[in-house]
Amino acid sequence: MEYAYGIDLGGTNMRVAVVSSEGLLLGSRQRKTPVKEGPEATAVSLSQMICELAAEHPVSIRGIGIGSPGPLSRSEKRIFHTPNLPGFDGFPLGHRMQSLTSLPVFLDNDAKCATFGEALYGAARGARHVIMLTFGTGVGGGVIADGHMIYGKGDNAGEIGHLTLYPNGQACNCGNRGCLEQYLSARAIGRRATERAGRAVGVIELMDAHARDKKWATDLLREIATDLAIAVASLVNIFEPEVIVLGGGVFSSGGGPLCPWVAEEIRERCFASSQLDLRIVASTLGGDAGVLGAASLVHRSQSI
Repeated sequence: MEYAYGIDLGGTNMRVAVVSSEGLLLGSRQRKTPVKEGPEATAVSLSQMICELAAEHPVSIRGIGIGSPGPLSRSEKRIFHTPNLPGFDGFPLGHRMQSLTSLPVFLDNDAKCATFGEALYGAARGARHVIMLTFGTGVGGGVIADGHMIYGKGDNAGEIGHLTLYPNGQACNCGNRGCLEQYLSARAIGRRATERAGRAVGVIELMDAHARDKKWATDLLREIATDLAIAVASLVNIFEPEVIVLGGGVFSSGGGPLCPWVAEEIRERCFASSQLDLRIVASTLGGDAGVLGAASLVHRSQSI
């Protein structure tokens, strides 16, 4: 059996896993991303994690797949500009990891990697028209149409987190105002919950408060469902997917009532024909989606 390293590089955490060509996760390591120390320190730390995994799991490795926040270039293996990794602009991450490990490296957007993971091994397995939204430090997305990821002319199609939700809303690090990311990232939801509760509240506590019938939590989750439905309805009307997968953040443990609430909300916002047999589901791979999808860059062609 062949193996690859899958890397999920985030603005808060980074993870490396040993993954088989069949999607079996053999072992993994996770650390805080040393953003303040810069991209070189991050690359060195990732290579150290790979060395640790190599010692524990001495299997034949074909290469490394990296899922990184974008925008980026797959062919140049370079990060162009990413709001959630300040100081990484222009960094040739793929080439640097190749020099540190002597392995071939494939670079792609982190949310697209998570989309590959769910399409190949998770909640969207078997579907050829898939959209995934990931909710973490930012909000990312991937769109698979007829079995192929949509990249656009410069590799950066699918930046769903930067859809404008409120035209005069909060300023975003990307330069726009009112981006979806400013209202639905894990950080943004925590901020909204804290404002509503009058004390520091995170995503997990928000979901727990809803489960305990706290009105403020249920009201906020309804607002979140409406915000999300506005974006999802636009995606349904444009791409007509079979499955929309929601992962990370409040969806890390299933999303509570959010998936059915979003489905309910979009009934008034989409063509009825586009809603036939549409499934809106939470990720089944959770935090594994990114590393599994990243490893698949090595194992397979980028079609499903």
